[in-house]
This record gives sequence, C-alpha cells and structure tokens, in this order.
Amino acid sequence: MLEAEEKLIRDSFSSAMAYLFYPQDLRELIGRVLSESQSIETFLEKLKQAVSAEADSTHKTDGQIFLNELRRHLTS
Repeated sequence: MLEAEEKLIRDSFSSAMAYLFYPQDLRELIGRVLSESQSIETFLEKLKQAVSAEADSTHKTDGQIFLNELRRHLTS
C-alpha cells in the first residue's frame, strides 16, 4: 500500500477518534487489516467484512464511524 494511502487511513482514524467508544480496539483491527492489504480498496473491503462479523454492536458502530470518515476523506 502506498504511504499516502496509509496516511489517509491514519488521518481518518484521528478524525473519527472523538466519536469512538473503543478506539484502541479499532486501532488494533485497523493495524491487522492494514498489514494484510495491498491497496486501499482491499483494506476497505476487509475492514468492512471484519466490522460486519463483529458481535458487539458498539464495536460495529465504531467500525462504521471510521469507515464513513475514511470514505469522506477519500472523496474530498
């Protein structure tokens, strides 16, 4: 993955952090998915799958907040 894409992911996480209930858990998930991804598209898909598979609704919501923020950064 390009350094600029990783920076975009980090910036999106920073922007969303104030709205997250479990930011450390999401940071760990993002790091895990990031290490498995070769592109931002792959990252988005894998993270979306991981968030959907999450049993806890609060963790799901945190994931959705981050994904929405990342999509916002991608389109701006």
